Amino acid sequence: MAETGSHNLGKLNFRASLPRYVRYASVAGLAVTIVVLGVAFYRGSRDPQFRMQGFPAALSKDVVASVNGYERTEFDNGVAKYYVKADKATTFTDNHQELENAFFEIFNASGSGSDKIKAEKAVYVPEADKNFTAFLAGSVSVETRDRLKVQTEQITYKKITEIALAEEGVAFQHENISGESFGAELNIAEKKIDLLRDVVINQFESVELSGEPTVIMNAGNASYEQAAERIHLNGDIKVHSVSKVPSRVTDMSAGSAVVSLSASAGNNRDIRSAELFRNVSIDSAENGGVPTRIRSGYGLFEKPDHFVLREAVNITTADERTPTTITAGQAVYEQNERTIDLTGTAEISQGNNYAKGDAIYAELYPSNKLRSSVIRGNGYIRQIEPDRTVEVSAAEMNASFADGHSLTSAKALNSASAILTPAKSDEYSKVTMSAPRSIALSFKQGGSLDQMLTDGRTTIQLDVPNNAPDSANKRLTADSVKTVFSADGKSIQRVEAVGDSELLVQPLRVSEENYSTTVNAPKFDCTFYPTGNSAKDCTAGKGTKTVRVPTVSSENRRVQTLTSETLNAFFGEGSRDVERLEAAGNAKFVELDRNGVANHISFTNSDKVVRLRGGEPTVWDSRARAKAQEIDWDTKNQRSALRNGVSTTYYSQKSTGGAAPFGDTNKPVFVTAANAEFDHRAESAVYFGNARGWQDRNYVRASKFTMQQKQGQFDAEGGVQSLLYEVKRKENGRESTVPVSAASGSMTFLRDTRLLRYVGSVDIRQGTDRITGEKADVHLSENNELAKTEIEKNVVIIQPKRKATGDFASYVADTEVVLLRGNPARVEDADQGISQAAQMTVHLRENRVTTEGRSTQNTAGRTRSVYKVREN
Repeated sequence: MAETGSHNLGKLNFRASLPRYVRYASVAGLAVTIVVLGVAFYRGSRDPQFRMQGFPAALSKDVVASVNGYERTEFDNGVAKYYVKADKATTFTDNHQELENAFFEIFNASGSGSDKIKAEKAVYVPEADKNFTAFLAGSVSVETRDRLKVQTEQITYKKITEIALAEEGVAFQHENISGESFGAELNIAEKKIDLLRDVVINQFESVELSGEPTVIMNAGNASYEQAAERIHLNGDIKVHSVSKVPSRVTDMSAGSAVVSLSASAGNNRDIRSAELFRNVSIDSAENGGVPTRIRSGYGLFEKPDHFVLREAVNITTADERTPTTITAGQAVYEQNERTIDLTGTAEISQGNNYAKGDAIYAELYPSNKLRSSVIRGNGYIRQIEPDRTVEVSAAEMNASFADGHSLTSAKALNSASAILTPAKSDEYSKVTMSAPRSIALSFKQGGSLDQMLTDGRTTIQLDVPNNAPDSANKRLTADSVKTVFSADGKSIQRVEAVGDSELLVQPLRVSEENYSTTVNAPKFDCTFYPTGNSAKDCTAGKGTKTVRVPTVSSENRRVQTLTSETLNAFFGEGSRDVERLEAAGNAKFVELDRNGVANHISFTNSDKVVRLRGGEPTVWDSRARAKAQEIDWDTKNQRSALRNGVSTTYYSQKSTGGAAPFGDTNKPVFVTAANAEFDHRAESAVYFGNARGWQDRNYVRASKFTMQQKQGQFDAEGGVQSLLYEVKRKENGRESTVPVSAASGSMTFLRDTRLLRYVGSVDIRQGTDRITGEKADVHLSENNELAKTEIEKNVVIIQPKRKATGDFASYVADTEVVLLRGNPARVEDADQGISQAAQMTVHLRENRVTTEGRSTQNTAGRTRSVYKVREN
């Protein structure tokens, strides 16, 4: 019983443990299965399979023979065509063979070279005329008679075409050129391999392919033509090149490319050129620096450093600070020589510098910054600085740049122009310059302007800032102009203009007071205010002409002309208009028919006064001439002031408007004084300080003269002395002419009434006769001969042996009769005694006196007497 129970318990324990044992067995079985599958997979992977698309589906499976250590050579007319070798060859009823560790050697027509193919397995299918097709698999290698090596896992080779087709990953090598692709077609006869997809081609320094490749080419597909030493790349191509001398990394990309190779020592291949098409991109960096970027529609790279670019060329060279951008229709870029030849709307932009033209030849610094440029056709250069922009244009231009990216010099040739535009238009004048031959610009360190020199008929325009209404623009024209800038290069410091120079100052506002001023001279030297491009003064010589044209003409405001040996023009800093003109050496000023000459003439714009000094200052017009040591001519108010030794000549009495008290209308009239003032509008003149006027023997002296030509009036004041008319007298039956002199405190001549009025201590002398009084009116004839004289107050008439006194006297020249009135009138005769009456009539011709007790003024007289003069 005990044994039976123990046995049953053992059964129960076994049954309970059975699932665990099953699990163990399952795990062990799975492990064995995995090992078996792994071994099978390994064996299968080591057993090459034929996967090419053209592999024949219907081959005989009936074995005819199986040979180990198989070798065979095919001949044609005694010439070896190809050689086959294999570790084992199995021949089937359709004559195809299956080869293990196969080797094919195919000879060329002359038998001097051969192509070699190896593979782990091969299916050999014979064809007519000693041709065959071989399907090869497993570590396939091809080495052509031209030393091209190809390795892959599957190849179909046709002897009739000498084409080997690989449909899987391919690696190839030709000397120092290697590469890989997915799929390839090797045309041995044409020495060409077409790489079908995902192409990578490398160039190494030697055939050992050691180290990193110097060139890496990627493409969607490619072909390598050995005979032409040319590689065609297509489909998003990329080329990466590394050179040691100079140390440079170049990356190229394009839609397609043609790379030409050259054979060097040891049969190494080197890239001779690369022709890139569509969306060309080239990045080239030296010594690990920032790359130069090239973009174009077409590009040709030729070693060692030659680039030919076409179609929307864009080149960007850069450092850490400022890029240089170059665009053109076409470009030739010599990278090692650092030159660029651009054609077709070429443009170069470098920081604040910009250049363009139909064609540009540029040289670069080692940093790839612009060193110099030669521009042909529609040239233009622009430099932008914080304070101003410089623009230069011409048919041809040359420019040089500092490595710090700034201009050092520029020369514009043929139809050249330069524009300086201020950043602050309210502070600086805009400068525009043009010259038919050339404009040469030099720059200080840092790019600020130093000088501008022109050749040919040059025009410089200075436009006032902000077009201020009280300002004037200036234009300077000359055969050549030198412009020198201040130390900071912001403002013009001086300008030298040589050869038939002309300066035009044009006010912006049109008004009666504003004139356009033009100065012509052989040469100008102009200095400028410290800031603002504002001219301070200009010196012109030798032989200058200044013409001032009123912006609004009027009857008395016409063109003014100033000529001289030299001229200084001074300008206002705010207005930029002429403030003062200083003319020296044979200076002459002309307005209408008014003229002025002196050794020195100055004009001030504030008061519009022309000042004549030095030499013998003289002014004249069509009627008169005046001289003085100093002459001030007020052109605004049309007045003149003459000082110190005034001498005036009226060309005739008519020139005075008949206002001068002289008789001959055709003879000149002379007036002198210490000083004089003329009012040209009123046609009046004032002489003061020992004034003297005369015509022939007739004269008038006084402290002051006033002559009003329009009114026909002449006034003399202060110590008047005159000899202005004559009296005709008959004595002893003979008629004679006696001059009459007069002195008084003042004198007035009235042209229209032919009246001379003397006032104050009047003293008239006529031959031996003398008349004095307080006032005298002398009536003259048209011939300036005495017609009648009336004297008032304290009248005294003195003749030889006779004296008459009274309150009034009237003398009639035709009758030589004197009417004398007084209270009473009195005549004292040395021979006839004394007579008196209220009114007396003296008959000079008859030597008799008639007296009346009453007169018109005194009607109370009671007597009337007649006194008969006793005859001797």
